[in-house]
Amino acid sequence: MRNRQSLNRPNSRAIEALSSRIKITYLPIAQLELNPRNPRFHSPRQIRQIARSIEAFGFNVPVLIDSKRDVIAGHGRIMACRLLGRTEVPTISMQHLSDAKPRRSWWPITS
Repeated sequence: MRNRQSLNRPNSRAIEALSSRIKITYLPIAQLELNPRNPRFHSPRQIRQIARSIEAFGFNVPVLIDSKRDVIAGHGRIMACRLLGRTEVPTISMQHLSDAKPRRSWWPITS
């Protein structure tokens, strides 16, 4: 059985785990930069479908951004939110990755 004192004392592993947790931050869409070279094309029809999904189920997958607030993933969701008249979106910053790594973190591996 553990004593009460050890349960109340923060341990370094717990503190480290909490500090490295993913943080979702709501940011204004106007502060985010869409990549004009985004490899995925979203047709107007597809944007409307994404917008209907957001209306029906909510915004469940945050936009990934880098340290400069450039969008890594989520271009279609941002365009759908603009269509819906929303002004902010949930984001996850990938600032812990180098400039090259964020682009590869979601891109399929090819050989």
